[in-house]
Amino acid sequence: MIIEELLKQAYNLCQTDEEKSAVFWLLLELLEYKYSDYILRKHEVISDKLISRYRAFVNEYLNEKNPVQYIVGYGYFYGRKFYVNKSTLIPRPETEYLIEKTIKYAKNFFNTKDVIKVLDLATGSGCIGITIKLETNYDVTLSDISDEALKVASKNISFYNLNVKTIESDWFSNINDKFDLIISNPPYIRTDYKVDEIVSKEPFSALYSGGLGIDSYELILENINDYLEDKAMIAFEHGYDQNTLIANLVEKNLKSVKIVQEKDLNNKDRYTFVFKSGGVAHEK
Repeated sequence: MIIEELLKQAYNLCQTDEEKSAVFWLLLELLEYKYSDYILRKHEVISDKLISRYRAFVNEYLNEKNPVQYIVGYGYFYGRKFYVNKSTLIPRPETEYLIEKTIKYAKNFFNTKDVIKVLDLATGSGCIGITIKLETNYDVTLSDISDEALKVASKNISFYNLNVKTIESDWFSNINDKFDLIISNPPYIRTDYKVDEIVSKEPFSALYSGGLGIDSYELILENINDYLEDKAMIAFEHGYDQNTLIANLVEKNLKSVKIVQEKDLNNKDRYTFVFKSGGVAHEK
């Protein structure tokens, strides 16, 4: 069988364009092809072993409703490969923009500081903190309550051969340091909100956060001041309808700070940045 025919068979099992995109992605990853490779080689014969593996992948996606990233064991974030499994949230494009914005603000806000200490709180796969490390070489620490998630984060640290610390901690319970920047993409889905079947395969504790979806932010902001340097910055991703709730929590728990809220690439309210002392940073 040639590669193109195998893909056509998979397409015939799909009901939506999204499913077709997913099974095509699975084929490219299995063959370690780029799109251009597929165009050039789609008439080549594929081995029986690879056919069996691909059909198993397609079955796991279409019938068992597992995310494609869990099926292959990794996803892509900020142009880089990151290992994931069922203990970690799958990295999303919205979070790439959080990092882009955070780095721009931080470079201006801390413009004369030699060492920037960063805490990625509730790190999961480590994609946020590791990407910041790769983009800036800041001093990064990753923390998470899940030992299994930290194993994945450690695998990603090793993959990129980085000097990044990990701490198993229920929020700040095992954190004994102060940081210039604390960044977090904590759970923010309301408990009464029904996600689609594939998203539901991701860890419940990494998705849901109480009736309003802000329990995690309350816990963080009630305690965060003890872990911030005198001049410090906080960066959050949150739900598109939570910006006012998050701003109110910041004002309740932190005094004399500046709050900047930003939209994502779909023009939805998605990020909150908090600047403690030294004024507000502006993007350059």
